[in-house]
Amino acid sequence: MLGFLIAVLPVAVVVLVAEVWRHRLPTRLPTHWNAADAVDATSSLTNSVTGFTIGAAAGAVIAAVGVLPLGLRWRLRRALITVGAAVAGFIAGIWLITVSLAVDVVDPYRAPAPTWHLLALLVGVAGWTALAYLACGAAPPRPAATGAPSDELPRSPLPSDLPPDLPGWVETGTVSRAGWLAPAALVVLAVVMGIWLNVWIATVLLLAAALVVATSINRLVIDRRGIHIGFGPYGWPRITVPVHEIVGARHTTVRVSDWGGWGYRHNADLRGRGLILRSGAGVRVELTGRRYFVTTTRDPQTVAGLVNTIAELDDRRPGRDSSG
Repeated sequence: MLGFLIAVLPVAVVVLVAEVWRHRLPTRLPTHWNAADAVDATSSLTNSVTGFTIGAAAGAVIAAVGVLPLGLRWRLRRALITVGAAVAGFIAGIWLITVSLAVDVVDPYRAPAPTWHLLALLVGVAGWTALAYLACGAAPPRPAATGAPSDELPRSPLPSDLPPDLPGWVETGTVSRAGWLAPAALVVLAVVMGIWLNVWIATVLLLAAALVVATSINRLVIDRRGIHIGFGPYGWPRITVPVHEIVGARHTTVRVSDWGGWGYRHNADLRGRGLILRSGAGVRVELTGRRYFVTTTRDPQTVAGLVNTIAELDDRRPGRDSSG
């Protein structure tokens, strides 16, 4: 519920700011600046307030779907609340920028163009989205797998006395060459924007490109606790598939087109997620709750075997033969 309130708050911010600053705003507000940083479009104050309120309310409606008792999975509900808060926060942020540039301005066409405001908007929306995500609380525990993986699945040797935090497999990878087209395009666009339009827009694009590059470098680690994937030079953010959720793993063929692109992806069926670096050999890990995880790797047979071995050695799962 707290996450939903965070998604609703931007609606109140739009209305409250409009009411408090109404006497300091011109009858028309700027709505667009051209390449020369001059206002070339305006809208009446009433229409602006109405439009921004509806836009922020749309985000609140998205979040409301995640709160209503519709039988949705908890993680889908959290995603709806987070996305709703992001949409509402973005609209409210644009409104605050517009108002701050137009306050005490008699002629809306003389309002200054946004500069550092764009970078502040990016940081603010990211923080607001993270706040909504954290407000949803910790995810409920996943069900544990029962018994060991099927005997038909491959096994790779792993010492039974291997410490939990000592990796049995480490692999560093990056996306394929085609996957670098996105950050390259962002850099080119940033240069063009910086030269011809606005250096602050270029800064935002460069930060986006840096984020894409950082998350394109990953480190796959398998230890007795499960599968871990760290992104960037510092291994953060970090994704973990706990060993007790693993039903079994096998070799598979990965196609980037099936996942809609490169990187960490969620499948359209809402059950699968994966680290997709290229088309080709990969490992499909079946999880409890009819879920699955897919990752590309240079040695799928060994990786699948190690995953099955650590699942077999997990003595916490129900139905495991303790003598095995």
